[in-house]
Amino acid sequence: MAGNRKDFNRSETKRHIRNVFLEIYSEKGIDGVTINGLCKQAGIVKSTFYTYFEDKYSILEEIESELLSTLAEVNNNLENLELTPVLKGNPLPQASETVDFILAHLDEYRAIMGPKGDPSFENRWRRHISSSFTNRFLKEKHDPKSAGLACAIFSSTLIGIYRYFIFEDPDITKENFALILGNTFKYALMDFQASTK
Repeated sequence: MAGNRKDFNRSETKRHIRNVFLEIYSEKGIDGVTINGLCKQAGIVKSTFYTYFEDKYSILEEIESELLSTLAEVNNNLENLELTPVLKGNPLPQASETVDFILAHLDEYRAIMGPKGDPSFENRWRRHISSSFTNRFLKEKHDPKSAGLACAIFSSTLIGIYRYFIFEDPDITKENFALILGNTFKYALMDFQASTK
């Protein structure tokens, strides 16, 4: 029991450090985060910080990697997505889980994608999306250059939709969001198929 309690306390301490980091990072950017300032605001000593993190960059990298890897898991079967229902106007199946995850981590997304955030994060996210769809199109024996261009356009559009959702309208219903994503995918796919005939 004592071991479980200790693990819980460690987990809570690490989460607290991350939350305080995000508060400072959102306001000042990575250059404005100092270990001294973070520890003071978090009410911890430096040795506690270094128990969990190497430096401020390791916190940011951990948060970004978790956000990207979890969304990659949620959308890991896009390569094998059955297209017929989507082409008929049905919602994209992964959209509901994607919305749930983004809402659960809204503060992280807003900090990282905000004006003081990390511009490279969106590029990494875009590459994740593009890679999934490129593999899908290549499996269907499409020209690699055409597939790459279509996926670059589609992934950029998706990032724009996600950005709007995160900053402008996080209260949109999951059903509507799923339909928006489904229709985006549908029209992108139709345009791609038309351009490769």
